[in-house]
Amino acid sequence: MTRHGWPWALWVIPLVIGSTQEARAQEDPAIEISGQTRVLAGQGRPTVVLTALRPLQDVTVRVTLADGTGKAMRLGNLGMGASREVPLPATPGHWTARLEVRSRALKEPEVFEIPVVVARPLQIALSKDTVDLEEGRIVFTPSEAIARVSITVRGEEGKVLHQAEEDRPSEPGVPVTVTFPAGLPAITSISLRVHDPDGFYNGVEIQPFFIEVPHEEVTFEFGKADIRPEEAPKLERTLQRVHEALAKFGSELKARLYIGGYTDTVGSRESNQDLSDRRARAIASWFLAHGLHVRACYQGFGEDALAVPTPDETPEARNRRTIHVLAPQAPPVSRVFPRDRWTCL
Repeated sequence: MTRHGWPWALWVIPLVIGSTQEARAQEDPAIEISGQTRVLAGQGRPTVVLTALRPLQDVTVRVTLADGTGKAMRLGNLGMGASREVPLPATPGHWTARLEVRSRALKEPEVFEIPVVVARPLQIALSKDTVDLEEGRIVFTPSEAIARVSITVRGEEGKVLHQAEEDRPSEPGVPVTVTFPAGLPAITSISLRVHDPDGFYNGVEIQPFFIEVPHEEVTFEFGKADIRPEEAPKLERTLQRVHEALAKFGSELKARLYIGGYTDTVGSRESNQDLSDRRARAIASWFLAHGLHVRACYQGFGEDALAVPTPDETPEARNRRTIHVLAPQAPPVSRVFPRDRWTCL
């Protein structure tokens, strides 16, 4: 599996600021304002841009905060259409800045009350223990208050298997559960987007992995599903490979080991189905009894998925096999796995 990180997806909404009633009351406004007053803490600072609608001389602007503190700036002369940027404090939170613009060309100052948002970046905490693709459940913990959650689950060739968006108000540090239909076939990616009340969002992309584990075939006695002691070293080596794969990939998503069993065409279809099922279960049980720390699921396919097509009653060794797949969800139905009736221990 290629490791896929969970990228930040942060955005900022430009805001055109309207003046207060005091400024609008002037018949011929001299200043137009715009700017970026919704920002993320540490990602920038709020600013207001003043644009002269006519020539102005000796322009000054005073910024006053709600606590009464303030700062004055001298902008000098502004020709018609000229702009100046006025930085605002980057104090986290929601607050209002009062701008008072004066000029020798103005009889009265123009005043603007500007709402400012400096939001803390939203972090999303999740782990392999809080993401279960088989059950259709993702649990995450947001670092800040959230307002809305959206999820898109895609399958092969980008097909949308499930898509939903809902209001989910929640406080910082409170786990949030998002669900989607259990047992969706062949999930290739999940996009989770979490929005805060101020319109910022963070997103994560989850991409499942499927790992076929190399192994040596266990030799069973004819018609039996008991694992003989002399066959145990083969399973020990396979289990070691499973542990190595889990160490490499299993930290990202909760994995399961899926074991499919197959037979040749000797005997009846019904007996071969039963035999392959019992042998796959025996291997899964052995792994769990000898240190496998994830769930083991099994299914027998009998002679319904031959590796080498043969006539009936043909003792073909290549068809007497198992397949081991490590994955966070059941393998999709295919020629190799013609059914999806897995049993998990």
